[in-house]
Amino acid sequence: MATQGSLIGLANRKVALAPSARRTWQEELDRVPSLSNREFDVFRLLGDGESNRSIASRLAVTERTVKAHVAQILTKLHVESRLQAGLVSYAWIESLRTTM
Repeated sequence: MATQGSLIGLANRKVALAPSARRTWQEELDRVPSLSNREFDVFRLLGDGESNRSIASRLAVTERTVKAHVAQILTKLHVESRLQAGLVSYAWIESLRTTM
C-alpha cells in the first residue's frame, strides 16, 4: 500500500520524467478560492495524501460526506481525479511555503 508521500513523490517523478507533461497547475490554483471552507479542509488533507476514511475521522464527518466534497472539489478545480486534486493541493501548500 502506498503512503501519502510516496504517491505525491511518484506523481512528481513521473511529471519530471515527461517534460511535455510538466505543469504548474496555475489554472487550477486560481480556482482554489471557489472552494467552500469545508471543501478546502478536505482539499488540504488530499494534499497530505489522506484517505477518505482518515479525512472523515479528522473532520468528524462520514466518508459519504467526504466523497461528496471530493466530487465538488474535482468539479470546481476542473480536474479529473483525486490524484490531480491532491497534486493541486500539494502545489497550493508549497506556494504558501515559498511566500512565507
